[in-house]
Amino acid sequence: MTWWSEFYDENLALLLLDQSSPAEVDQTISFLTQKLSLSPGARVYDQCCGNGRLSIPLLNAGFDVVGVDQADLYIRQALDRAEGRGEFIADDAATFVADQSDAVINWWTSWGYAESDDANLDMLIAAYRSLKPGGVFALDFLNTPAVIRHFQRDVVTRRTTEDGDIVLTRESTLDLGAGRILKHWTYYLPNGKRVEFDTSVKLYMPHRIGELLASAGFSNVEFYGGTDASSLTADSRRCIVVAHKGHQ
Repeated sequence: MTWWSEFYDENLALLLLDQSSPAEVDQTISFLTQKLSLSPGARVYDQCCGNGRLSIPLLNAGFDVVGVDQADLYIRQALDRAEGRGEFIADDAATFVADQSDAVINWWTSWGYAESDDANLDMLIAAYRSLKPGGVFALDFLNTPAVIRHFQRDVVTRRTTEDGDIVLTRESTLDLGAGRILKHWTYYLPNGKRVEFDTSVKLYMPHRIGELLASAGFSNVEFYGGTDASSLTADSRRCIVVAHKGHQ
């Protein structure tokens, strides 16, 4: 069993997925609309859509959305929030193909989990196969130079619920030999229980992401440091990559 099979639960949704500010979401939609050349009615495939954190705003913006996630719970939440709009499917994004998509997005570090480059490449290939000729793919990932340069070992997040406070601690370790960031997640729940998970994500340098995208068939790869369309630097918080499928 992979670590992400059980990791994406209701606690993570409550503390992280449901906490995006409206301003952040609006800027993300604006960025995607511009850089992916989206017009109202365009078909957008949200690869690893979670509980609709970005899919629902895309629907609200007038796009035809297909969302896929491996977590049944999140798909049920997305379906409820979509109110009959779009299409949401519980499946493996590494193999699922949403045919004839104008654009594919993979957001909030939902890639790079597998141990091997070949396994991680599978998701990029699935994105490529999902696109119409001339379609565009956007990948939002860690900016590895910034992660290393400004390494933060401990992060604590607290949320107040009707049952009491939930506290999440994240203890990070850099395994530079393996090229991965390891995190130990501990949730302290209002009922006194403690839930723990370990995660591992590949620390891909930007140029290596570009190489993998090229291997999947993409061309004209562009790098950004955020949804403000800033240039990617060693201090950029994110590494957003936009890649194109050629006209065939």
